Amino acid sequence: MLLSNLKLTKKYPYMNSSSSYWENYYSKHREPSNCSPFAEFVTPFLKEGKKLIEFGCGNGRDSKHFAQQGINVLALDQCEKEIAFLSEKFETTENLNFLAEDMTNLPEMEKSDFLYSRFTIHAIDKAGEGKLIKWAANNLKTNGLFFVEVRSVKDELFGVGEALADNAFFSDHYRRFIVLDELHQQFSSHGFDVLYSIESKGLAPYKTEDPVVIRLIVQKK
Repeated sequence: MLLSNLKLTKKYPYMNSSSSYWENYYSKHREPSNCSPFAEFVTPFLKEGKKLIEFGCGNGRDSKHFAQQGINVLALDQCEKEIAFLSEKFETTENLNFLAEDMTNLPEMEKSDFLYSRFTIHAIDKAGEGKLIKWAANNLKTNGLFFVEVRSVKDELFGVGEALADNAFFSDHYRRFIVLDELHQQFSSHGFDVLYSIESKGLAPYKTEDPVVIRLIVQKK
């Protein structure tokens, strides 16, 4: 389970609180809703019959959408109760599987054609980001694509809550805000080419919020 390491949660108790926050959130939002705008953006790049791993699937709305396009989806998340619910709900859907895993400490897996991360990299610390991207480099096929959407340091929520390290803040849960150039460098240092990059409002509106987010498509060399 994400952030369950005892040493980590003792050193950073806010991370344990974030884990509880998301368990509680998804206990009230269990059913998948319509897919996100990012999932719609990504869909034309996917190919039927290929394999995609999603990091931080939440209630599975994007994973469900990808599976409906004929993609073989493995959806990972920290929320064990939500994953158990989704596993039962979609147990007869052969191309959609759910697994409770710590995305900063994943085991080696069969290499995937695509990786997908929406609003999850900013939910882990900088060290966890590095571990995840290193794992991606080892578990994505050559020329495979990694789709990423994260909150930018230019977002209006930057600075809200208790200030932590690495442009992170804790209010009701942990948020880390990403510097675009630093994220580019992180991917480049692990053998990825940046194919597409944008930092803007209007990409992930939610109710009255319109955060500045970063979207990347990177390709394993």
